[in-house]
Amino acid sequence: THRVLTVCGGPVSAYEAGSKQNPAVVLLHGAMYDEARFSWDQLFPALSERYHVLAIDTPRHGHSRPWSGELGRTKLLEILEETFRQLELTKFSIVGLSMGGGLAIEYAAKHAEQVVSMALFEPGGLGETVTGQLFTYCYIHTPGMLRLLSKRYVKMSRPQIEKTLRSLYTGSSSPIDPERLITILQDEIRGKFESGENDMDDWQLSGIGAFKLKWNLLGTIPQIQCPTLWLRGENSVLVKQCEMERAVLLARQGGCEASLSTYPNAGHMLPLEQPEQANRAVLEFLTRTTK
Repeated sequence: THRVLTVCGGPVSAYEAGSKQNPAVVLLHGAMYDEARFSWDQLFPALSERYHVLAIDTPRHGHSRPWSGELGRTKLLEILEETFRQLELTKFSIVGLSMGGGLAIEYAAKHAEQVVSMALFEPGGLGETVTGQLFTYCYIHTPGMLRLLSKRYVKMSRPQIEKTLRSLYTGSSSPIDPERLITILQDEIRGKFESGENDMDDWQLSGIGAFKLKWNLLGTIPQIQCPTLWLRGENSVLVKQCEMERAVLLARQGGCEASLSTYPNAGHMLPLEQPEQANRAVLEFLTRTTK
């Protein structure tokens, strides 16, 4: 089922499947042109057979729009808190990708009593810098650049969007259902353009300094009080292997289980690029850590 809640003055879209008698699992997607239907195209149905699954569209993604004002980390966490309250979630696991993984880490550190376990696909906030740090800083501070991709993407034909979709896949992997994913991407591109949103999320923009990131989660990770599984595509250029390894060591400082799995022939979009392996890893982890 799909519903749109009114949370903190704006819409929050949630997709729900599986019996409410089963352990709850929340899915949080990534930034920019991502949304719940896209990242979790393969994992959502796989989990729903055994779990009560809720995939959330973060504000300014999917059907969670329009929103006004700045949506930084503090505001997004406030919105998640109220969203989970309205969904009557008191104990749940979280699966997060990129921005969603970063939000999961902060939420779990703040609400240890609620979060049972977490599977984190290359979460944001693990490093002191990003690739092309100075270029990115100059790019976002150049007038007119924050919506450049939106203006370009909205003019793209369906074959051009398909080419963009396939560029997200590395190695020998390819989309299982490209037509469905192209339609989802078209919806997201149109929604972002028509709502006048920036290409990058405020969550990202707030962290970009000229020579290093203004914030990271290295001090927050040791506060996690639940088992964590960290997953990375070997070909990813967004989150480095050494950053994931350091995060796992920091997570263990909290006294809980933390492990890292790295997969070949996959990049940042591991749940889509290698769905069988990603689904199996998450299911095995949740089976061990939920009751």
